[in-house]
Amino acid sequence: MSLPLIKVVEGPSDALRSASEASLFGTSPLFSAASKAADLAPFDEGQLYVFLSFRRSVALDAETRSNWIGGRLYNWCTGSEPDYIPLSGAHLKQVLALRGYAAPEIVKNSGRYKLRVDFVDRALAALKANLAN
Repeated sequence: MSLPLIKVVEGPSDALRSASEASLFGTSPLFSAASKAADLAPFDEGQLYVFLSFRRSVALDAETRSNWIGGRLYNWCTGSEPDYIPLSGAHLKQVLALRGYAAPEIVKNSGRYKLRVDFVDRALAALKANLAN
């Protein structure tokens, strides 16, 4: 059985946004504004390569840890997965476009998604070839 290419972690939702604003005495939006802005800004090819390489490294570490119970617990607590790379909707669209695919309609820039590692590996190879030229 094959794993799905994309997993939806969190789509844009007013309810989730309201809950985050209520936490931390209403200062949560201040702390997360820079993070949200970075998730929406597209990367150039060099930045995308570094970003995906880092995320791929995290997935490799999760795969190594998954061989023992303490590592699986750590992966569960941190949300690390050996088979998927977490991406914002904006960056997911970039990676899909790099490989010649259009993003499904469910993918929104402000959403959070996970992309299968083998697809990320092919995207990294394509980026590396583009950057070499």
